[in-house]
Amino acid sequence: MDFDFEKYAAGREVLVSVHNIRRIFMRGEEEVHALNGINLEIYRGEYICVMGPSGSGKTTFFNMVGGLDSPTSGRVFIEGVDMAQLNAEELAFLRCRKIGYVFQQFNLNTVMTALENVTLPMVFAGVSSDEARARGMALLAKVGLADRWSHTPKEMSGGQMQRVAIARSLANNPSILLCDEPTGNLDLKTGKEIHWLLHDLNKIDGVTIICATHDHNMLSVSDRMVWISDGQIERIAAREDVKIEKASLGAHDDD
Repeated sequence: MDFDFEKYAAGREVLVSVHNIRRIFMRGEEEVHALNGINLEIYRGEYICVMGPSGSGKTTFFNMVGGLDSPTSGRVFIEGVDMAQLNAEELAFLRCRKIGYVFQQFNLNTVMTALENVTLPMVFAGVSSDEARARGMALLAKVGLADRWSHTPKEMSGGQMQRVAIARSLANNPSILLCDEPTGNLDLKTGKEIHWLLHDLNKIDGVTIICATHDHNMLSVSDRMVWISDGQIERIAAREDVKIEKASLGAHDDD
C-alpha cells in the first residue's frame, strides 16, 4: 500500500525537518557517501523507527538529527532552528535541553550511582542540587528503578543500565529522544521491556522518539517506519500499513 503522506501529516506540528542532507566521509583517498540526499519531516509526538542494515546510513542520519555530526551539505532544523547556523555554545545548549540520547552501549559513568548518572545532564544545565535530586529520583521511579538509585552500573543488569540511560536521557525534559540500537545488547525479554518503556514514554508522556534499529520488534510500537538503504530513503510506511506477525509483536503480557 502506498503511504498517504498528506493524510498522515494533516494537522501535525513539524518538530524535525531534514532537507537534502548528504554526508561524505573520506576513507584514504576514497569518498564514502554515507547519506545521499535525505529528506524527511518528523512530527511532534511521533515514534519513528529508522530501519536498515549495517552500513545503510541510519546511524549517520541519527547523528545528523542529534547534532553529533554535521552534514556535508543540506540542512537540519529542530523546532524551526537551523542547526548549521548555531555556534558551538548554542549547539551544546540545544543538545543539552532539546535532545535526549540513548545508546546501545549505555554510556553510563561506571563510578557514579544511578542517581548521579541521571542528574549529570542537569548539572550541565545549571539545575540546583536539590531540584536535580528530586527530578532524578522521579525519573528513576518512572523507569522502575527507584530502589536502585545508589547502585553503580557494575551492580546492574544490562536492562537496568539501559533503564538508567533512558532516565538520564529525560533529565532536561527534551523534545526529542534519539535511540541508537537501544536493545542491541539486551536479551529478547529485556529488549521487549525496553520497547514498551519507550512506547509508554511516547504515548503517555508525549516524548517524540526517533529510533535507529535493526530490531523488527520495534515495528509494533512505532507510528512510522523509515527504511534507509545506501544512504537514501527506500520507503516510508505507517505501522497500520505494515504486516506484523502477532508472534513477533513483543506486546505486554496482558495484551
